[in-house]
Amino acid sequence: MTLKINIMLVSILVAIILVLAGITYTYTQTISRHTVENYQQALTKEAAKMIRMWLDHRFKLINALARTLEDLYLTQGQDPRPILKMTMAAGNFSDVYLGLFNGTMIDGANWYAPGDYDPRTRPWYRRAMEEKKLTLTRPFMDQGFWKMVIAVVVPLVHNNEAIGVLSANIILDTLQASVMDLRIGKYGYAFIIDSQGTILVHQNKSLMMTTKIQESDPALSTFGSYFPGRDAGSFSYRDRMLSFHKLTDTGWYLCTNVDQEEALALSKNTGMLFAMAMVLKILRILALLLFLTVGGFALILFISKNRFEAIVSGKDKDLRGEIIRRKELETHYRTLFNMATNAIMLTRNGIYIECNQKALNMFGLAEDKIIGRTMQDLSPAIQMDGTATKLKLTQLEQSHPSGGSDVLKWTFNRADGSEFPAEIGISTLKLDREMVKVYSIWDISKRVNAEQSLRQAQKMAAMGEMLSAIAHQWRQPLNALSSYIASLTPAFYNQMISAPFIEKLVREADTQIQFMSRTINDFREYFRPSKNKQTFEMMDAIQSAVKLVEPQLRQNNITLDLDLADAEVTMPILGYKNEFVHVLVNIISNAKDAINERQANSPDRTVHKLINLAVFKNSYEICLEIRDTGCGIPSHLLEKIFTPYFTTKGTATGTGIGLYMAKMIVEKEMKGTIHVENRYTGVMFRICLPLSPGENGSGENPAKDNKENHD
Repeated sequence: MTLKINIMLVSILVAIILVLAGITYTYTQTISRHTVENYQQALTKEAAKMIRMWLDHRFKLINALARTLEDLYLTQGQDPRPILKMTMAAGNFSDVYLGLFNGTMIDGANWYAPGDYDPRTRPWYRRAMEEKKLTLTRPFMDQGFWKMVIAVVVPLVHNNEAIGVLSANIILDTLQASVMDLRIGKYGYAFIIDSQGTILVHQNKSLMMTTKIQESDPALSTFGSYFPGRDAGSFSYRDRMLSFHKLTDTGWYLCTNVDQEEALALSKNTGMLFAMAMVLKILRILALLLFLTVGGFALILFISKNRFEAIVSGKDKDLRGEIIRRKELETHYRTLFNMATNAIMLTRNGIYIECNQKALNMFGLAEDKIIGRTMQDLSPAIQMDGTATKLKLTQLEQSHPSGGSDVLKWTFNRADGSEFPAEIGISTLKLDREMVKVYSIWDISKRVNAEQSLRQAQKMAAMGEMLSAIAHQWRQPLNALSSYIASLTPAFYNQMISAPFIEKLVREADTQIQFMSRTINDFREYFRPSKNKQTFEMMDAIQSAVKLVEPQLRQNNITLDLDLADAEVTMPILGYKNEFVHVLVNIISNAKDAINERQANSPDRTVHKLINLAVFKNSYEICLEIRDTGCGIPSHLLEKIFTPYFTTKGTATGTGIGLYMAKMIVEKEMKGTIHVENRYTGVMFRICLPLSPGENGSGENPAKDNKENHD
């Protein structure tokens, strides 16, 4: 009887163990399947975020452009084409255009609509008007490129009334390249469908816009009724797994398709950890049951438990040490942050969220007066170059949406209302899982004041020469006026004074006086500083400089040769005209002195006294070459001539700041280049300046000449 009971007990124990093993296996399989699905959905979600960020960047560009057009262009009558072109380049759009409520079509790619073309009848225009917000159109064939595109459209509103629609085309190949970069394992891939299941982007282009996903494979026939109404999910068929995630505000779904075995391999680490935890729980139950028959198992489990706890304890200690180290690093970097010699300010979505002590000192504001404000709040309405601050911020955001710009100049306000110039550098970093922009700001007030002092010193040094030139210019008209006055006495005694005599005398005297007045105006214009950058003609600046120095050159028997082959061609330059005239006068005056020095060093022979000015223009810049037949510059001094206070004339006649200021004006203020080199006789200075923005051939890519429609 006892044997039967023992056999029965053992049988029951074995049965329980088998049942528990079966439950464990089934439960583990279920966990593995759910883990694979969750892992795939997580990958799909992250990929969808990347695509959404790609789209959001272009949405922000178009929204910003729409607001700019509403505020500054369409309501003030300005030509919007330049900013349409800028947005095309910034967002990598194939075209940016707008249709107005009166039927006018304005295209950023310089496409001009046929006479019967009415944008108000186009699907992209109607789509924006129906949605009344930024949205996407269905893909369509762009007749200009013969490529499939989608359009980002947004209505333009002024005074609560729709005045048109802004539209930007994105070539589907561009979106497809971003999707194809999303590799899932070795053989997995990603694609995009719309809410009806139509394939929009796929590695097999023959399926795009022609096939629905549920029609692409018989095993997917039920997928069409599965995914509508869901934001995310997974669908298994045959030996593959299809996961999808909805792209917010687009009606599209990003899908990933991967082999189930490969998906299991990708997620095996997560699945194994979870399965191990469940197995340990079941082993504890088995250990309790087996304790009655196998005491040794209890000891093994006890040892394993102690070993596991030791590992966990070690990991806990490591984690605590890592936390302490991170806190020390945070304290270290916080100290460096506040001890920096430049102002450092962090922004999120354009709003300041943190700043260091140097920023508080620089602006003279308490921290709560900076945090929560924007860059525009801390700036004057107009920047130092005459551009509105709001417009310049928009341009900065469009040209560097993710930061990483070169160092640029900016004007800020202090707490007392005074303005100060600064240089700022912008970069981005990830903070608390969000991207923030870091602004490094340097106060350059002292440097700007020093540069202004150098310019004033240069003007004062040049003023002596200019006064000498005025005296020389006036000598002849003064002699003429003196002779006119002296002729009155004998004419009176000889009874020769008559109406014709007086009229002739007055007319000739007035001619001399007008000449003297024009001379004063020329020199007064020379010493008047330019306040803002403006577009001026290179030939006008050259003529102004020639007027000022020509009397001195004639006095020294120096010939000025103007080689102006392109004189009839417009040569617009953006910069400071009067300061540029200073540069030319300084270089020509130096050439005059060099020629005179060569003549003085060679008294026994005649020096060919010549200064030549040559101008030529290419597709993106204008160059001016000034050559002389002077004594030249020693080769070991060529690198030093642009150094402040360096002169080869001696302290009696030279200040050493003329060429330094010339380099500052040409390269720093006008973004050009200045170069000097010795020639066979004398020296050649070459000045190259960029053409004024907006000129043909100014470096911009030419727009498409032919385009049939935007539909």
